[in-house]
Amino acid sequence: GSERAQLRQGEQTRPDMAGSGCVLVERLEEVIGGVIGIVTLNRPSARNALTRNMLRDLTRALAELDKDDRVRCVVLRGEGRAFCAGIDLTAASGVFTGDADDKEYDAVGALERLRVPIVGAVHGACVTAGFEIALACDVLVASEDAFFHDTHCKWGIAPGWGLSQKLPRMVGPNRARLASLACERIPARQALDWGLTTSVHATAELAFAEALRICKQICRNDALMVRHYKQVLQRGLSMTLSDGRKMELDEALKAYRKMDTDHFGKLKRFKSKL
Repeated sequence: GSERAQLRQGEQTRPDMAGSGCVLVERLEEVIGGVIGIVTLNRPSARNALTRNMLRDLTRALAELDKDDRVRCVVLRGEGRAFCAGIDLTAASGVFTGDADDKEYDAVGALERLRVPIVGAVHGACVTAGFEIALACDVLVASEDAFFHDTHCKWGIAPGWGLSQKLPRMVGPNRARLASLACERIPARQALDWGLTTSVHATAELAFAEALRICKQICRNDALMVRHYKQVLQRGLSMTLSDGRKMELDEALKAYRKMDTDHFGKLKRFKSKL
């Protein structure tokens, strides 16, 4: 695809077909160290609408990336005209009549469990289940043509992947009510104003390039601390401030006990360069 042209000359990707080919995984060997995983929803003829098999393939692909300790960050994107148009309504019965607790098809859970940060590059439609997948990312960037649309109320489908709980925490309850109860589209610029995305770019290619830039910047940081910090951020969102502060300190004390002479030596060498 044209987005792949954004990879600099000399950067190497290793493609890996996952399941039916509707979910693609590439590994970008980052010069700085480690690997950036690139996960692409690859059903462009249906605007990447999700089937039960795609949910299984996405869950498996994310689990495999999570097992690879070289992977330092992941980009999630969609091929073609859209990020994800939600559940394929022509195959909805296969999704909604399945076992809700079946972890093999729990793509949002797999995103939430991933130890490394996920940067979502959104363009075109990001609708309902696609919106829920986007909200499972740690950072979102968007193209000008992107829009977020919660259509649960339009189609009489109850939210089950966290949208009703995450969106009001991210943008405030009144804006969440507007988006969900009125099923009002949120264009890219409005999403930026609301704090749903961190930046908006002219094209999908530029949004993807920004997602890669963010991942490369993350790769420059301490890998173990990035994972640690992601977890305390994520856990704290479901706690009161006082409980979150206690959890943060408890986890910090565990981390401090693992710091060795090499770590302190590195800090001294950094100080001497200032």
